Amino acid sequence: MLAPLAVTVIVLAWPMLFTTAALGGDWEHHLWFIWLQELAIRADHAPSFFLNTSYSVFYPQFAFYGGTIFALTGALAWVLGGSPVAAYVLTYLLGIAVAYGGWYWAGRTAGLGRWTAHAPALLFVTSAYYLTLIYGLGDWPELLAFSMLPAMAAAGLSIVRAGRLRLGPAAALAGSSVVFFGSHNITILWASTFFLIACIVVIACVPDVRHALRPAHAKRLGVVLVPAALVSAWYLLPVFAFASHTRIGSGYAEAAQQIREAMPLVSFEHLFSLSRASTVPRVPGDVLALPTVTIVWLLLSVALVLWRLRNARLARLLLCLSALTAAIVVLMTREALLLALPKPYQLVQFSYRLDGFVVAGVVAAVMIALAVIRSSPGRLRLWAWTIVPVLAVSAAGGAQQVRARVSEPFNRDVALSSQGELYAKLFDDYAYAPLPFVSEKGLPELHIEPGEIHHNRVTVAVRARPGQLAATNVEGGPDLLHIAGARIVGADQRAQLVLAIGARPSGPAGRRHALTDERISISQASSLPVVLGRLLTAVALAGLLAGFVAMLARARRSKPRRR
Repeated sequence: MLAPLAVTVIVLAWPMLFTTAALGGDWEHHLWFIWLQELAIRADHAPSFFLNTSYSVFYPQFAFYGGTIFALTGALAWVLGGSPVAAYVLTYLLGIAVAYGGWYWAGRTAGLGRWTAHAPALLFVTSAYYLTLIYGLGDWPELLAFSMLPAMAAAGLSIVRAGRLRLGPAAALAGSSVVFFGSHNITILWASTFFLIACIVVIACVPDVRHALRPAHAKRLGVVLVPAALVSAWYLLPVFAFASHTRIGSGYAEAAQQIREAMPLVSFEHLFSLSRASTVPRVPGDVLALPTVTIVWLLLSVALVLWRLRNARLARLLLCLSALTAAIVVLMTREALLLALPKPYQLVQFSYRLDGFVVAGVVAAVMIALAVIRSSPGRLRLWAWTIVPVLAVSAAGGAQQVRARVSEPFNRDVALSSQGELYAKLFDDYAYAPLPFVSEKGLPELHIEPGEIHHNRVTVAVRARPGQLAATNVEGGPDLLHIAGARIVGADQRAQLVLAIGARPSGPAGRRHALTDERISISQASSLPVVLGRLLTAVALAGLLAGFVAMLARARRSKPRRR
Protein backbone atom coordinates (compact mmCIF):
# COMPACT_ATOMS: atom_id res chain seq x y z
CA MET A 1 0.00 0.00 0.00
CA LEU A 2 2.73 2.50 0.97
CA ALA A 3 4.42 2.74 -2.42
CA PRO A 4 1.26 3.61 -4.43
CA LEU A 5 0.20 6.01 -1.68
CA ALA A 6 3.56 7.81 -1.67
CA VAL A 7 3.65 8.09 -5.46
CA THR A 8 0.08 9.45 -5.55
CA VAL A 9 0.76 12.05 -2.87
CA ILE A 10 3.91 13.29 -4.61
CA VAL A 11 2.23 13.46 -8.04
CA LEU A 12 -0.73 15.41 -6.66
CA ALA A 13 1.25 17.72 -4.39
CA TRP A 14 4.42 18.39 -6.40
CA PRO A 15 3.63 22.07 -7.07
CA MET A 16 3.61 22.64 -3.30
CA LEU A 17 6.77 20.62 -2.78
CA PHE A 18 9.00 21.60 -5.69
CA THR A 19 7.77 24.98 -6.99
CA THR A 20 6.69 28.38 -5.73
CA ALA A 21 3.71 28.43 -8.09
CA ALA A 22 0.66 30.50 -7.28
CA LEU A 23 -1.97 28.11 -5.93
CA GLY A 24 -4.90 30.51 -6.04
CA GLY A 25 -8.11 30.91 -4.12
CA ASP A 26 -7.80 31.25 -0.36
CA TRP A 27 -4.52 29.32 -0.20
CA GLU A 28 -2.46 32.24 1.12
CA HIS A 29 -5.25 33.45 3.42
CA HIS A 30 -5.23 30.19 5.36
CA LEU A 31 -1.44 30.30 5.52
CA TRP A 32 -1.74 33.78 7.02
CA PHE A 33 -4.27 32.58 9.61
CA ILE A 34 -1.94 29.71 10.59
CA TRP A 35 0.95 32.13 11.00
CA LEU A 36 -1.04 34.45 13.27
CA GLN A 37 -2.28 31.52 15.37
CA GLU A 38 1.32 30.35 15.67
CA LEU A 39 2.32 33.80 16.93
CA ALA A 40 -0.47 33.66 19.52
CA ILE A 41 0.58 30.19 20.68
CA ARG A 42 4.22 31.22 20.83
CA ALA A 43 3.39 34.29 22.93
CA ASP A 44 0.75 32.85 25.26
CA HIS A 45 1.22 29.06 24.96
CA ALA A 46 -2.47 28.68 24.11
CA PRO A 47 -4.58 29.13 20.97
CA SER A 48 -6.59 32.30 20.62
CA PHE A 49 -10.09 33.12 19.43
CA PHE A 50 -8.84 36.30 17.82
CA LEU A 51 -6.84 37.70 14.92
CA ASN A 52 -4.79 40.70 16.04
CA THR A 53 -3.30 42.90 13.33
CA SER A 54 -2.51 46.58 13.00
CA TYR A 55 -5.71 46.89 10.96
CA SER A 56 -7.97 45.27 13.54
CA VAL A 57 -7.71 43.53 16.89
CA PHE A 58 -9.93 41.02 18.68
CA TYR A 59 -11.44 39.84 15.38
CA PRO A 60 -12.99 36.43 16.38
CA GLN A 61 -11.83 34.42 13.35
CA PHE A 62 -10.99 31.24 15.26
CA ALA A 63 -14.11 31.37 17.44
CA PHE A 64 -16.26 30.70 14.39
CA TYR A 65 -14.10 29.01 11.74
CA GLY A 66 -11.81 26.00 11.93
CA GLY A 67 -10.49 26.79 15.38
CA THR A 68 -8.99 23.36 16.07
CA ILE A 69 -7.15 22.81 12.78
CA PHE A 70 -5.66 26.31 12.88
CA ALA A 71 -4.59 25.72 16.48
CA LEU A 72 -3.06 22.32 15.68
CA THR A 73 -1.24 23.58 12.59
CA GLY A 74 -0.11 26.74 14.39
CA ALA A 75 1.28 24.57 17.16
CA LEU A 76 3.01 22.37 14.56
CA ALA A 77 4.56 25.47 12.98
CA TRP A 78 5.84 26.51 16.41
CA VAL A 79 7.30 23.02 17.04
CA LEU A 80 9.02 23.18 13.63
CA GLY A 81 10.84 26.31 14.74
CA GLY A 82 8.48 28.93 13.39
CA SER A 83 7.87 27.39 9.95
CA PRO A 84 4.20 27.96 9.05
CA VAL A 85 4.77 27.23 5.33
CA ALA A 86 6.31 23.84 6.13
CA ALA A 87 3.53 23.02 8.60
CA TYR A 88 0.87 24.11 6.12
CA VAL A 89 2.24 22.04 3.23
CA LEU A 90 2.71 19.06 5.55
CA THR A 91 -0.99 19.14 6.48
CA TYR A 92 -1.90 19.01 2.78
CA LEU A 93 0.30 15.93 2.34
CA LEU A 94 -1.16 14.29 5.42
CA GLY A 95 -4.71 15.12 4.28
CA ILE A 96 -4.21 13.46 0.89
CA ALA A 97 -2.51 10.47 2.53
CA VAL A 98 -5.30 10.04 5.10
CA ALA A 99 -7.98 10.24 2.37
CA TYR A 100 -6.15 7.65 0.27
CA GLY A 101 -5.45 5.38 3.25
CA GLY A 102 -9.02 5.64 4.50
CA TRP A 103 -10.50 4.50 1.20
CA TYR A 104 -7.92 1.70 0.93
CA TRP A 105 -8.82 0.52 4.44
CA ALA A 106 -12.54 0.71 3.66
CA GLY A 107 -11.97 -1.30 0.49
CA ARG A 108 -10.12 -4.02 2.36
CA THR A 109 -12.89 -4.09 4.97
CA ALA A 110 -15.45 -4.50 2.16
CA GLY A 111 -13.57 -7.56 0.88
CA LEU A 112 -11.39 -6.13 -1.89
CA GLY A 113 -7.95 -7.54 -2.60
CA ARG A 114 -4.67 -5.74 -1.89
CA TRP A 115 -4.47 -4.19 -5.35
CA THR A 116 -8.18 -3.75 -6.03
CA ALA A 117 -8.55 -1.74 -2.80
CA HIS A 118 -6.40 1.01 -4.34
CA ALA A 119 -9.15 1.71 -6.90
CA PRO A 120 -11.55 3.72 -4.66
CA ALA A 121 -8.61 5.53 -3.05
CA LEU A 122 -7.17 6.65 -6.39
CA LEU A 123 -10.57 7.64 -7.79
CA PHE A 124 -11.29 9.89 -4.81
CA VAL A 125 -8.01 11.80 -4.52
CA THR A 126 -7.74 12.35 -8.29
CA SER A 127 -11.34 13.56 -8.64
CA ALA A 128 -11.86 17.05 -10.03
CA TYR A 129 -13.53 18.58 -6.98
CA TYR A 130 -10.96 17.20 -4.52
CA LEU A 131 -8.13 18.78 -6.50
CA THR A 132 -10.17 21.96 -6.98
CA LEU A 133 -10.22 22.35 -3.20
CA ILE A 134 -6.41 22.48 -3.33
CA TYR A 135 -5.52 24.25 -6.56
CA GLY A 136 -8.66 26.23 -7.36
CA LEU A 137 -10.61 27.26 -4.29
CA GLY A 138 -7.67 26.89 -1.92
CA ASP A 139 -10.20 25.78 0.70
CA TRP A 140 -7.88 24.04 3.14
CA PRO A 141 -10.43 23.49 5.95
CA GLU A 142 -12.93 21.89 3.56
CA LEU A 143 -10.19 19.72 2.06
CA LEU A 144 -9.17 18.42 5.50
CA ALA A 145 -12.81 17.75 6.39
CA PHE A 146 -13.39 15.69 3.24
CA SER A 147 -10.06 13.91 3.69
CA MET A 148 -11.03 12.68 7.16
CA LEU A 149 -14.40 11.20 6.13
CA PRO A 150 -13.11 7.93 4.58
CA ALA A 151 -10.77 7.33 7.51
CA MET A 152 -13.62 7.91 9.97
CA ALA A 153 -15.87 5.51 8.06
CA ALA A 154 -13.20 2.81 7.75
CA ALA A 155 -12.19 3.05 11.41
CA GLY A 156 -15.83 3.01 12.49
CA LEU A 157 -16.55 -0.12 10.43
CA SER A 158 -13.48 -1.81 11.89
CA ILE A 159 -14.60 -1.00 15.43
CA VAL A 160 -18.14 -2.27 14.79
CA ARG A 161 -16.91 -5.53 13.26
CA ALA A 162 -14.35 -6.23 15.98
CA GLY A 163 -15.24 -8.06 19.16
CA ARG A 164 -13.80 -5.28 21.32
CA LEU A 165 -12.30 -1.83 21.05
CA ARG A 166 -8.76 -2.05 19.71
CA LEU A 167 -6.04 0.56 19.92
CA GLY A 168 -5.33 1.04 16.18
CA PRO A 169 -8.88 1.62 14.92
CA ALA A 170 -9.71 3.69 18.01
CA ALA A 171 -6.69 5.95 17.43
CA ALA A 172 -7.59 6.33 13.72
CA LEU A 173 -11.20 7.23 14.54
CA ALA A 174 -10.18 9.65 17.27
CA GLY A 175 -7.53 11.42 15.21
CA SER A 176 -9.64 11.78 12.07
CA SER A 177 -12.68 12.88 14.10
CA VAL A 178 -10.72 15.54 15.99
CA VAL A 179 -9.63 17.05 12.68
CA PHE A 180 -13.05 16.66 11.03
CA PHE A 181 -15.06 18.29 13.83
CA GLY A 182 -12.46 21.04 14.13
CA SER A 183 -12.36 22.02 10.47
CA HIS A 184 -15.11 23.37 8.21
CA ASN A 185 -18.50 24.19 9.71
CA ILE A 186 -20.50 23.79 6.49
CA THR A 187 -18.93 20.41 5.70
CA ILE A 188 -19.48 19.23 9.29
CA LEU A 189 -23.19 20.10 9.06
CA TRP A 190 -23.82 18.56 5.63
CA ALA A 191 -21.64 15.48 6.14
CA SER A 192 -23.27 14.69 9.50
CA THR A 193 -26.71 15.05 7.90
CA PHE A 194 -25.90 12.87 4.90
CA PHE A 195 -24.25 10.25 7.14
CA LEU A 196 -27.32 10.09 9.39
CA ILE A 197 -29.64 9.75 6.39
CA ALA A 198 -27.40 7.06 4.85
CA CYS A 199 -27.38 5.07 8.11
CA ILE A 200 -31.17 5.24 8.39
CA VAL A 201 -31.66 4.16 4.76
CA VAL A 202 -29.16 1.30 4.97
CA ILE A 203 -30.57 0.01 8.28
CA ALA A 204 -34.09 0.17 6.88
CA CYS A 205 -33.31 -1.43 3.52
CA VAL A 206 -30.63 -4.01 4.37
CA PRO A 207 -31.96 -6.59 6.87
CA ASP A 208 -28.55 -8.20 7.41
CA VAL A 209 -27.12 -4.90 8.63
CA ARG A 210 -30.15 -4.23 10.82
CA HIS A 211 -29.99 -7.66 12.45
CA ALA A 212 -26.23 -7.48 13.01
CA LEU A 213 -26.33 -4.20 14.94
CA ARG A 214 -25.99 -4.35 18.71
CA PRO A 215 -26.03 -1.70 21.44
CA ALA A 216 -22.40 -2.59 22.16
CA HIS A 217 -21.44 -1.34 18.68
CA ALA A 218 -22.88 2.12 19.34
CA LYS A 219 -21.24 2.17 22.76
CA ARG A 220 -17.79 1.39 21.34
CA LEU A 221 -18.18 4.07 18.69
CA GLY A 222 -19.51 6.63 21.15
CA VAL A 223 -16.65 6.09 23.60
CA VAL A 224 -14.25 7.34 20.93
CA LEU A 225 -16.37 9.57 18.69
CA VAL A 226 -18.05 11.75 21.34
CA PRO A 227 -14.89 12.91 23.17
CA ALA A 228 -13.08 13.36 19.83
CA ALA A 229 -15.86 15.69 18.69
CA LEU A 230 -15.87 17.51 22.04
CA VAL A 231 -12.18 18.35 21.65
CA SER A 232 -13.46 21.17 19.43
CA ALA A 233 -16.10 22.32 21.93
CA TRP A 234 -13.86 25.28 22.83
CA TYR A 235 -14.90 26.93 19.57
CA LEU A 236 -17.97 24.94 18.45
CA LEU A 237 -20.06 25.99 21.46
CA PRO A 238 -19.50 29.70 20.68
CA VAL A 239 -20.42 28.87 17.07
CA PHE A 240 -23.74 27.34 18.16
CA ALA A 241 -24.45 30.13 20.63
CA PHE A 242 -23.28 33.22 18.77
CA ALA A 243 -23.03 32.49 15.01
CA SER A 244 -26.45 33.99 14.35
CA HIS A 245 -25.13 37.34 15.65
CA THR A 246 -22.35 37.50 13.06
CA ARG A 247 -22.66 39.15 9.68
CA ILE A 248 -22.30 35.89 7.77
CA GLY A 249 -24.44 33.87 10.19
CA SER A 250 -27.35 36.29 9.96
CA GLY A 251 -27.05 36.94 6.23
CA TYR A 252 -29.44 34.31 4.90
CA ALA A 253 -30.68 36.63 2.18
CA GLU A 254 -27.13 37.08 0.89
CA ALA A 255 -26.48 33.33 1.12
CA ALA A 256 -29.63 32.59 -0.88
CA GLN A 257 -28.54 35.08 -3.51
CA GLN A 258 -25.12 33.40 -3.71
CA ILE A 259 -26.84 30.06 -4.28
CA ARG A 260 -28.89 31.55 -7.12
CA GLU A 261 -25.90 33.22 -8.77
CA ALA A 262 -23.77 30.05 -8.63
CA MET A 263 -26.40 27.66 -10.01
CA PRO A 264 -25.13 27.94 -13.63
CA LEU A 265 -21.87 26.35 -12.45
CA VAL A 266 -23.68 23.08 -11.72
CA SER A 267 -25.41 22.84 -15.08
CA PHE A 268 -25.42 19.52 -16.92
CA GLU A 269 -22.63 20.44 -19.33
CA HIS A 270 -20.35 21.49 -16.46
CA LEU A 271 -20.99 18.50 -14.21
CA PHE A 272 -21.07 15.69 -16.77
CA SER A 273 -18.00 16.54 -18.79
CA LEU A 274 -15.01 14.47 -19.79
CA SER A 275 -12.80 17.55 -19.68
CA ARG A 276 -10.82 18.89 -16.75
CA ALA A 277 -11.04 22.39 -18.20
CA SER A 278 -12.08 25.10 -15.78
CA THR A 279 -15.77 25.52 -15.08
CA VAL A 280 -15.26 29.10 -13.87
CA PRO A 281 -14.00 31.63 -16.46
CA ARG A 282 -10.44 32.87 -15.85
CA VAL A 283 -9.91 30.49 -12.92
CA PRO A 284 -7.98 27.48 -14.27
CA GLY A 285 -8.12 25.52 -11.03
CA ASP A 286 -11.89 25.54 -10.52
CA VAL A 287 -13.05 22.29 -12.12
CA LEU A 288 -16.43 20.95 -10.98
CA ALA A 289 -16.86 18.01 -13.39
CA LEU A 290 -18.13 14.82 -11.80
CA PRO A 291 -16.27 11.56 -12.58
CA THR A 292 -18.37 10.86 -15.66
CA VAL A 293 -16.41 7.82 -16.90
CA THR A 294 -16.58 6.33 -13.41
CA ILE A 295 -20.34 6.94 -13.25
CA VAL A 296 -20.84 5.18 -16.61
CA TRP A 297 -18.79 2.21 -15.35
CA LEU A 298 -20.86 2.18 -12.15
CA LEU A 299 -24.19 2.16 -14.01
CA LEU A 300 -23.04 -0.75 -16.18
CA SER A 301 -21.83 -2.58 -13.06
CA VAL A 302 -25.15 -2.08 -11.28
CA ALA A 303 -26.94 -3.54 -14.30
CA LEU A 304 -24.61 -6.55 -14.35
CA VAL A 305 -24.93 -7.11 -10.62
CA LEU A 306 -28.73 -7.00 -10.77
CA TRP A 307 -28.66 -9.42 -13.70
CA ARG A 308 -26.28 -11.88 -12.01
CA LEU A 309 -27.26 -11.31 -8.38
CA ARG A 310 -25.39 -13.52 -5.94
CA ASN A 311 -24.88 -11.36 -2.81
CA ALA A 312 -28.15 -9.74 -1.76
CA ARG A 313 -26.63 -7.77 1.13
CA LEU A 314 -23.94 -6.08 -0.96
CA ALA A 315 -26.35 -5.54 -3.84
CA ARG A 316 -28.80 -3.75 -1.53
CA LEU A 317 -25.96 -1.59 -0.20
CA LEU A 318 -24.97 -0.77 -3.76
CA LEU A 319 -28.50 0.29 -4.66
CA CYS A 320 -28.83 2.40 -1.50
CA LEU A 321 -25.57 4.26 -2.18
CA SER A 322 -26.44 4.80 -5.82
CA ALA A 323 -29.90 6.16 -4.97
CA LEU A 324 -28.56 8.49 -2.25
CA THR A 325 -25.85 9.79 -4.56
CA ALA A 326 -28.36 10.48 -7.31
CA ALA A 327 -30.52 12.33 -4.77
CA ILE A 328 -27.58 14.59 -3.85
CA VAL A 329 -27.07 15.41 -7.54
CA VAL A 330 -30.72 16.40 -7.82
CA LEU A 331 -30.48 18.52 -4.67
CA MET A 332 -27.28 20.20 -5.85
CA THR A 333 -28.77 21.23 -9.18
CA ARG A 334 -32.20 22.40 -7.96
CA GLU A 335 -32.25 25.88 -6.50
CA ALA A 336 -35.80 25.51 -5.13
CA LEU A 337 -34.90 22.39 -3.14
CA LEU A 338 -31.85 24.03 -1.55
CA LEU A 339 -33.77 27.15 -0.59
CA ALA A 340 -36.54 25.03 0.94
CA LEU A 341 -34.11 23.51 3.47
CA PRO A 342 -33.76 24.88 7.02
CA LYS A 343 -31.80 28.12 7.08
CA PRO A 344 -28.45 26.80 8.38
CA TYR A 345 -28.20 24.63 5.26
CA GLN A 346 -28.57 27.69 3.04
CA LEU A 347 -25.24 28.94 4.34
CA VAL A 348 -23.65 26.42 1.99
CA GLN A 349 -23.51 29.54 -0.25
CA PHE A 350 -22.53 27.60 -3.39
CA SER A 351 -24.35 24.39 -4.25
CA TYR A 352 -21.22 23.03 -5.93
CA ARG A 353 -19.94 22.34 -2.41
CA LEU A 354 -22.14 19.23 -2.55
CA ASP A 355 -19.96 18.01 -5.43
CA GLY A 356 -17.59 16.38 -2.96
CA PHE A 357 -20.39 14.32 -1.41
CA VAL A 358 -21.43 13.13 -4.87
CA VAL A 359 -17.84 12.04 -5.54
CA ALA A 360 -17.72 10.25 -2.18
CA GLY A 361 -21.00 8.48 -2.94
CA VAL A 362 -19.83 7.41 -6.40
CA VAL A 363 -16.54 6.10 -5.04
CA ALA A 364 -18.29 4.20 -2.22
CA ALA A 365 -20.68 2.65 -4.75
CA VAL A 366 -17.73 1.65 -6.96
CA MET A 367 -16.11 0.01 -3.93
CA ILE A 368 -19.27 -2.00 -3.18
CA ALA A 369 -19.70 -2.90 -6.85
CA LEU A 370 -16.16 -4.26 -7.00
CA ALA A 371 -16.80 -6.23 -3.81
CA VAL A 372 -19.99 -7.74 -5.26
CA ILE A 373 -18.25 -8.62 -8.53
CA ARG A 374 -15.28 -10.13 -6.70
CA SER A 375 -17.60 -12.34 -4.62
CA SER A 376 -19.50 -13.55 -7.69
CA PRO A 377 -18.61 -16.84 -9.38
CA GLY A 378 -17.88 -17.32 -13.03
CA ARG A 379 -16.95 -14.90 -15.76
CA LEU A 380 -18.56 -11.90 -14.06
CA ARG A 381 -15.36 -11.55 -12.03
CA LEU A 382 -13.53 -10.60 -15.21
CA TRP A 383 -15.56 -7.39 -15.30
CA ALA A 384 -13.49 -6.09 -12.38
CA TRP A 385 -10.56 -5.60 -14.78
CA THR A 386 -12.52 -2.95 -16.64
CA ILE A 387 -11.90 -0.60 -13.72
CA VAL A 388 -8.27 -0.27 -14.88
CA PRO A 389 -8.97 2.10 -17.81
CA VAL A 390 -11.32 4.06 -15.55
CA LEU A 391 -8.48 4.51 -13.08
CA ALA A 392 -6.15 5.56 -15.89
CA VAL A 393 -8.60 8.23 -17.07
CA SER A 394 -9.04 9.58 -13.52
CA ALA A 395 -5.31 9.61 -12.81
CA ALA A 396 -4.50 11.31 -16.14
CA GLY A 397 -7.20 13.90 -15.55
CA GLY A 398 -5.90 14.58 -12.07
CA ALA A 399 -2.34 15.02 -13.30
CA GLN A 400 -3.59 17.33 -16.04
CA GLN A 401 -5.55 19.41 -13.52
CA VAL A 402 -2.56 19.77 -11.22
CA ARG A 403 -0.27 20.70 -14.09
CA ALA A 404 -2.71 23.32 -15.42
CA ARG A 405 -2.69 25.13 -12.08
CA VAL A 406 1.07 25.75 -12.06
CA SER A 407 1.18 29.38 -13.08
CA GLU A 408 3.39 32.35 -12.35
CA PRO A 409 5.75 32.09 -9.36
CA PHE A 410 4.97 34.15 -6.32
CA ASN A 411 6.54 34.74 -2.93
CA ARG A 412 4.67 32.63 -0.41
CA ASP A 413 6.28 34.56 2.42
CA VAL A 414 4.23 37.62 1.42
CA ALA A 415 1.48 36.25 3.65
CA LEU A 416 3.91 36.27 6.55
CA SER A 417 4.94 39.90 6.21
CA SER A 418 3.40 43.28 6.78
CA GLN A 419 1.81 42.99 3.34
CA GLY A 420 -0.33 40.26 4.81
CA GLU A 421 -2.17 43.01 6.68
CA LEU A 422 -3.99 43.66 3.40
CA TYR A 423 -5.83 40.40 3.90
CA ALA A 424 -7.38 41.64 7.15
CA LYS A 425 -9.36 44.26 5.27
CA LEU A 426 -11.07 41.50 3.30
CA PHE A 427 -12.66 39.84 6.32
CA ASP A 428 -15.69 41.04 8.26
CA ASP A 429 -17.79 37.84 8.16
CA TYR A 430 -17.58 37.37 11.92
CA ALA A 431 -18.10 40.98 12.94
CA TYR A 432 -21.02 41.53 15.34
CA ALA A 433 -24.10 42.26 13.22
CA PRO A 434 -26.71 43.69 15.64
CA LEU A 435 -24.77 46.90 16.35
CA PRO A 436 -26.14 50.16 14.92
CA PHE A 437 -24.05 52.10 12.45
CA VAL A 438 -22.06 55.02 13.82
CA SER A 439 -19.96 57.15 11.50
CA GLU A 440 -16.33 57.41 12.54
CA LYS A 441 -15.86 60.74 10.77
CA GLY A 442 -14.70 63.42 13.16
CA LEU A 443 -14.27 60.98 16.04
CA PRO A 444 -10.93 60.56 17.84
CA GLU A 445 -9.41 57.15 17.22
CA LEU A 446 -8.39 54.67 19.88
CA HIS A 447 -5.85 52.47 18.12
CA ILE A 448 -4.60 49.33 19.86
CA GLU A 449 -1.42 47.71 18.59
CA PRO A 450 -1.34 43.89 18.43
CA GLY A 451 1.83 43.82 20.55
CA GLU A 452 -0.08 45.37 23.46
CA ILE A 453 -2.40 42.34 23.72
CA HIS A 454 -1.32 39.48 25.96
CA HIS A 455 -3.43 36.46 26.90
CA ASN A 456 -6.38 38.02 25.06
CA ARG A 457 -6.30 41.09 27.30
CA VAL A 458 -5.24 44.72 26.93
CA THR A 459 -5.54 47.82 29.10
CA VAL A 460 -5.06 51.31 27.68
CA ALA A 461 -5.11 54.71 29.34
CA VAL A 462 -6.86 57.58 27.59
CA ARG A 463 -7.66 61.17 28.46
CA ALA A 464 -11.18 62.05 27.38
CA ARG A 465 -14.45 63.61 28.43
CA PRO A 466 -16.91 61.24 30.14
CA GLY A 467 -19.12 59.65 27.50
CA GLN A 468 -16.98 60.84 24.59
CA LEU A 469 -17.24 58.66 21.50
CA ALA A 470 -14.11 57.14 20.00
CA ALA A 471 -13.55 55.00 16.91
CA THR A 472 -11.44 51.92 17.53
CA ASN A 473 -9.77 49.14 15.56
CA VAL A 474 -11.56 46.51 17.67
CA GLU A 475 -13.60 44.22 15.40
CA GLY A 476 -15.16 41.82 17.89
CA GLY A 477 -18.51 42.04 19.65
CA PRO A 478 -20.07 41.78 23.10
CA ASP A 479 -20.61 38.01 22.77
CA LEU A 480 -16.89 37.33 23.05
CA LEU A 481 -15.47 40.56 24.49
CA HIS A 482 -15.69 42.09 27.95
CA ILE A 483 -15.01 45.82 27.97
CA ALA A 484 -14.51 47.80 31.19
CA GLY A 485 -14.14 51.58 31.30
CA ALA A 486 -16.21 52.07 28.13
CA ARG A 487 -19.39 50.87 26.52
CA ILE A 488 -20.17 49.82 22.95
CA VAL A 489 -22.49 52.21 21.12
CA GLY A 490 -22.16 50.85 17.57
CA ALA A 491 -19.84 49.97 14.71
CA ASP A 492 -18.46 52.04 11.85
CA GLN A 493 -18.35 51.20 8.14
CA ARG A 494 -15.25 49.05 8.70
CA ALA A 495 -17.27 46.87 11.14
CA GLN A 496 -15.08 48.14 13.99
CA LEU A 497 -16.42 49.22 17.37
CA VAL A 498 -17.28 52.75 18.39
CA LEU A 499 -17.02 53.18 22.17
CA ALA A 500 -18.35 55.70 24.63
CA ILE A 501 -15.43 56.23 26.98
CA GLY A 502 -15.95 56.27 30.74
CA ALA A 503 -19.23 56.84 32.55
CA ARG A 504 -22.27 58.49 31.04
CA PRO A 505 -21.96 62.32 31.31
CA SER A 506 -23.79 63.75 34.32
CA GLY A 507 -23.57 66.58 36.78
CA PRO A 508 -22.82 70.25 36.04
CA ALA A 509 -21.96 71.24 32.49
CA GLY A 510 -18.39 72.05 33.44
CA ARG A 511 -17.75 68.57 34.77
CA ARG A 512 -19.43 66.97 31.77
CA HIS A 513 -16.91 68.65 29.46
CA ALA A 514 -13.81 68.25 31.65
CA LEU A 515 -11.07 65.88 30.51
CA THR A 516 -10.45 62.93 32.81
CA ASP A 517 -8.05 60.02 32.84
CA GLU A 518 -9.79 56.78 31.94
CA ARG A 519 -8.56 53.18 31.77
CA ILE A 520 -10.18 50.88 29.24
CA SER A 521 -9.73 47.13 29.59
CA ILE A 522 -10.69 44.72 26.82
CA SER A 523 -10.54 40.96 27.38
CA GLN A 524 -12.12 37.73 26.28
CA ALA A 525 -15.60 37.36 27.74
CA SER A 526 -16.30 34.61 30.25
CA SER A 527 -19.78 33.77 29.01
CA LEU A 528 -21.28 30.33 29.58
CA PRO A 529 -20.59 28.98 26.02
CA VAL A 530 -16.95 30.07 26.25
CA VAL A 531 -16.32 28.65 29.73
CA LEU A 532 -18.33 25.47 29.14
CA GLY A 533 -16.68 24.91 25.76
CA ARG A 534 -13.19 25.08 27.23
CA LEU A 535 -14.22 22.82 30.11
CA LEU A 536 -15.65 20.21 27.73
CA THR A 537 -12.49 20.34 25.61
CA ALA A 538 -10.33 19.73 28.68
CA VAL A 539 -12.55 16.85 29.86
CA ALA A 540 -12.60 15.32 26.35
CA LEU A 541 -8.81 15.44 26.03
CA ALA A 542 -8.41 13.91 29.47
CA GLY A 543 -10.95 11.20 28.61
CA LEU A 544 -9.23 10.31 25.34
CA LEU A 545 -5.84 10.18 27.04
CA ALA A 546 -7.15 7.99 29.86
CA GLY A 547 -8.87 5.69 27.39
CA PHE A 548 -5.77 5.17 25.27
CA VAL A 549 -3.60 4.62 28.36
CA ALA A 550 -6.08 1.95 29.50
CA MET A 551 -6.04 0.27 26.07
CA LEU A 552 -2.24 0.30 26.01
CA ALA A 553 -2.11 -1.26 29.46
CA ARG A 554 -4.64 -3.91 28.44
CA ALA A 555 -2.68 -4.68 25.27
CA ARG A 556 0.52 -5.14 27.28
CA ARG A 557 -1.20 -7.45 29.77
CA SER A 558 -2.71 -9.58 27.00
CA LYS A 559 0.57 -9.85 25.07
CA PRO A 560 2.08 -13.32 25.57
CA ARG A 561 5.37 -13.30 27.44
CA ARG A 562 8.46 -14.83 25.87
CA ARG A 563 10.17 -17.55 27.84
